Amino acid sequence: MQKDDLVWVVMPVYNEEESLSHVIDAWLPVLRANLSNFVFCVINDGSKDKSIDIMQSYAQSNDEIKVVDKANSGHGQSCIYGYQLAIESNAQWVFQMDSDGQCNPTYFQSCVDASKEHQAVYGYRKTRDDGWKRFYISRIVSSFIWIATRVWVRDANVPYRFMHTDTLKSIVKHVPKDFHLANVLISTYQQYKYGIKWVNIHFDDRFGGEPSVKLSLFAKHGFVLFRQLRDAFKAAKNV
Repeated sequence: MQKDDLVWVVMPVYNEEESLSHVIDAWLPVLRANLSNFVFCVINDGSKDKSIDIMQSYAQSNDEIKVVDKANSGHGQSCIYGYQLAIESNAQWVFQMDSDGQCNPTYFQSCVDASKEHQAVYGYRKTRDDGWKRFYISRIVSSFIWIATRVWVRDANVPYRFMHTDTLKSIVKHVPKDFHLANVLISTYQQYKYGIKWVNIHFDDRFGGEPSVKLSLFAKHGFVLFRQLRDAFKAAKNV
């Protein structure tokens, strides 16, 4: 990453009124210390609580914050929407994080440093506070990806990723609208075409609210997701 490169920080929000102020207060100083040119894009994904009011209040007093209010489409598709906005705004980089307080800003500088030599830098959740079930689900997802695509992705759905927009331009428009875990496809494609630099991070427990990706989703729709991933990756890698 060059010093003056425009970075879009994309953060989807769905019913996170308990954590939102905590997350923004923790991250804004870190972003300002590490980036000279950035937009903090906070995407309201049809929240039914007071999340949008909190976002707009912060935007009024912080010029870097851009609030996008849209109908609910799910976490993955909201990320894709944010990536597309970043590309349309001629951003050179996208950093995607979540709004639940699990993404600790301590490791952000390591991602920025790694971006000087790598186009895709991801956090690897080496340790995590959100339970052993989610740890093993992440490993199962990696195995599913390998079986479907023959690409090994260490932590495919991690919401801590710093990506050059060149690695996104050819893929975001090919992500199916019904692909729920869209970031899994993005990470698989980036690993396949560019290689991902992994930075060890600790993943905190949620600050509040409920997770957007339910564990039951994997059990109920696992084979559907497997088929979607296989078919979408096959189409995407040829673009």
